[in-house]
Amino acid sequence: MNWLPRFLFPGRHSREAGSTTGRGRLFVYLALTVFALLLSYQLVLNRESLSAVSKWAIGNGLTHAADHAAPGIPSPHPEDEKWEGETGSQFASQEIREKELVLAAMSYSNMSWVHENVPNWYTNIYRADIPPGQADLTVPLNKGNEAMVFLTYIIDRYKSLPDVVVFIHGGRYQWHNDNPLYDSVISINDLQLDYVRETGYVNLRCSWLVGCPAELEPARYFRERPEDKGHPTAVEFPDSFMELFPGEELPEVVGTPCCSQFAVSREKIHERGIEHYQRARQFLIDTKLASQISGRIFEYAWHIMFGKPPQNCLDVRDCYCKTYGYCNMTNEELQKQWVWRGLVLPEGWPNVDPNAGLQKRDEIPSMAYWSK
Repeated sequence: MNWLPRFLFPGRHSREAGSTTGRGRLFVYLALTVFALLLSYQLVLNRESLSAVSKWAIGNGLTHAADHAAPGIPSPHPEDEKWEGETGSQFASQEIREKELVLAAMSYSNMSWVHENVPNWYTNIYRADIPPGQADLTVPLNKGNEAMVFLTYIIDRYKSLPDVVVFIHGGRYQWHNDNPLYDSVISINDLQLDYVRETGYVNLRCSWLVGCPAELEPARYFRERPEDKGHPTAVEFPDSFMELFPGEELPEVVGTPCCSQFAVSREKIHERGIEHYQRARQFLIDTKLASQISGRIFEYAWHIMFGKPPQNCLDVRDCYCKTYGYCNMTNEELQKQWVWRGLVLPEGWPNVDPNAGLQKRDEIPSMAYWSK
């Protein structure tokens, strides 16, 4: 067995004194070899555990907070009345909400009614007349009325949209709100969210009075180019439509209830890429049309943008049932659901004579009246 010492310690047999340096080096080699063998053995035994650790270290084992969002549980509304939402970049780290409101307001608009009456909704209040950088929520340019606000929200929040978005104007009581009190609070609270999810797009107005059954004739106006000074929206709509919807067929007839207040599901918004909404907003920025006209063009384009036919006038009775849960309405109830009181509600509304401002149905002007 003399071969082992000769192999391990050749220096000791080559000279009488030996070399401590060579011996120390060999012990280091042996220690490294043993450590490598033990490490390999441990890796084999704990392969699954080590794999889990590596996933955690690089983030693949983590779940985004949005995946844990509980449908139907809204985020608590901030107590600060001046708080008006957050930007898309800030929202990116938050859970996806069930529902949100988007309101087009001005710097002087008193929006306390929202926080006081619909606290279970997350609220985005845009102050359209405040320059960018001077408000948390505003628009690039105050043009196109509420259309600029709605498009800006969609663009900023495209990747973090809630299940359902409701787009409305800033005032609580407005002549076109489709209930006997003309109250936005009623429209918001009674809206059937499951119906919005099911159909994708819901106009908050069911009444045909103003906008239905046929308000515009784009194809004919494009062919004939009439000088209809009484209805500039109808004149400008064909060319605007082709710019907003390149490659899509110009409709023969467009009809939908007025007045740019609607609810949309996240899935329906995502059916069009973000570039569509960016192009639409750029149209508003670049157009030489007055906001009264450009905004009105969108009023008759939103339903088309979100997948509905150009002529989208639903049966009124069925619409009230599905949109607000007002089912089995009598003819008398239908007639009283919305009545014409003019473009401005009586002063002091709703604390006034309930008959104030009432006008006959045949006195209701067409949309041409206020699109001048």
